[in-house]
Amino acid sequence: MMTSRIRTYTTLSVATVALFALTLLVLSHGPLAARAQNKPPAQPQTQERGIERDMREQKAQDATRALGLVQTLPGKAKRYALIIGVDQYNDPQVTGLAAASNDARLLADALVRYAGFPADQVVLLTSNRSTDWQPTRGNILRKLSNIASVVPKDGLLLFSFAGHGIERNEQAFLLPSDAQVSDDVNLLEQTAINVVQIKDWVRKTGVGQVLLLLDACRNDPSAGRAAADNPLSKTYMRGFNFDVRNREVQAFATLYATEVGRRAYERRDPRHGYFTLALVEGLKGEAVNERGEVTLAALVKYLQDNVPRRVALDLGQGRVQKPFAVVEGYRADELVLSVKDPKAAAAADTLLTATAAPAQPAAATPAEAPTSSRAEELPLEGGLAGTSWTGTSAELLDGEYTVEFLKDGKLNYSFNRIVNGQRERTTVKGTWRQVESFVQITVGNSYSVWQGKLDGGIIKGTTSNVEGVKGEFLLLKKSP
Repeated sequence: MMTSRIRTYTTLSVATVALFALTLLVLSHGPLAARAQNKPPAQPQTQERGIERDMREQKAQDATRALGLVQTLPGKAKRYALIIGVDQYNDPQVTGLAAASNDARLLADALVRYAGFPADQVVLLTSNRSTDWQPTRGNILRKLSNIASVVPKDGLLLFSFAGHGIERNEQAFLLPSDAQVSDDVNLLEQTAINVVQIKDWVRKTGVGQVLLLLDACRNDPSAGRAAADNPLSKTYMRGFNFDVRNREVQAFATLYATEVGRRAYERRDPRHGYFTLALVEGLKGEAVNERGEVTLAALVKYLQDNVPRRVALDLGQGRVQKPFAVVEGYRADELVLSVKDPKAAAAADTLLTATAAPAQPAAATPAEAPTSSRAEELPLEGGLAGTSWTGTSAELLDGEYTVEFLKDGKLNYSFNRIVNGQRERTTVKGTWRQVESFVQITVGNSYSVWQGKLDGGIIKGTTSNVEGVKGEFLLLKKSP
C-alpha cells in the first residue's frame, strides 16, 4: 500500500555542499521528508553565519528556478475546468451514488468563488442537469474537445471526476452515465472512458499546467456489491501521471480522494464526499497561511489531516480514507490556489447547507410585501437585460434554477418540479433593478427579494422572503 505523499521539491535552508545533487536525488527517489533526519549540526548564530545563510538561501532559490519548477498559476482568464459528477447510471448492473453530482456542483462553485476561475470557463456535467449537460460519454468527450480547442498553451486545465471507476485487465476506466459494465474490455472501450484517453486528450491540448481531481474509488459499481470496496489501484495512478521531464506538460498535480488500496466514502448529511467537502473548505480559507493564501502544499496537508479524522468519527473503526497527491513540476509550498476573501468567507456557503439556498417560490405566492425604499430609487434596468444566469439550490428537484433578465425590468425564474407524477418546468415572473454593480431581484409578487453585487460573470448576495427566511445566493452567467 502506498503512503500519502506529495512528490515535490522544497528550498533547503541548511548548509550543504551538494544542493543540486541532493535536489536531483529527491527527484529520483521521492519525498524529502524521509531523509530529513541527516541534518548537519546547528551552527552558532553570528553575523557571518547570517550572511552565509542568506547566500545559501539565494543559491537554493536559483537551483529551484534552474529546475524549472512552476511557482504560479496562469492568469484568471487562462483557467479552464471540466467538472463531472455521475450519480445515476443507465446500466442496471451499476449501483447509483448519492453525492457525486452534489460534489461536482460544490466544486464548480468553489472554483469560481475562491480560485479565480471565470464562471463561463467552468463546464459542469452532472446527472441532474438537462440532456446536453448530462455526464454521458459523448458529452464528456465533446466538452473536453471544446475546451482543448480554446485553452491556451500557457493556460491551466482542471479536470475533476466524481463517480464510479472500474479496472479490467490492468486497464482503468471512468464510468460515464451511459457506460455498460462488463468483463469484456472491448465493450468497456466503446462505452466507458479509458483513463489513458483522458490523459491523451489533455496532452494533445499542449496546455502547460494541469490539475486533476479523482474521486472514482467508492463502492464496487457492480449491482449486488454496493458494500464491497472498489479501492484505488496503481493502474489508475499510472493513467493520470504525466511525464514532466519529456515536456508532456510543464507541471501537473493529481489529487486523489484516497490512497492505493483504499476506497473513498460519501457523507449522508450533507450529501457530499468527505474529500470534496474538505477540498472546498480548504480553498475557502481553512487551509490559509499567515498571508491569507492557500497553497497547494497547505491544501493537501489539510485534506490529509481532516478527511481521515472525519471518516473515522462518522463511520467508525476500520473505515480509513487517506487522500494524497502526486505533484510534478510545481513548487507546491509557493503555488497559490486561492486567496481568502473575508467577505466571501463570511457568507454562508449556499451548497453546504440547505438554509443557505434561495427560497423556492410557490406557483401561487403570498400577498404582496412592501418593497424597500432602496428599490424604489433604482432605475428599472441596466446591462443585464437579455442575459440568462443559473444558480443551485438543494431544495429544488434538479438542484438548479435559471434567472432570465428581460427588457423593461421583467424577469423569469424557472425550475423543475413534479406535478401529478410528471416532471414539469415552472416559471415564476418577477422584476429586477440595477444601478452600477448593485442588483435587486424580486421573485413572484414580492414573495422573495434578492440583493447582490455584480462582479463579472457572478452575481452574489442575500435573499429574504415574506416568511422571514433568509439566505445567500450565487448566480453564474450562462454562455450566449
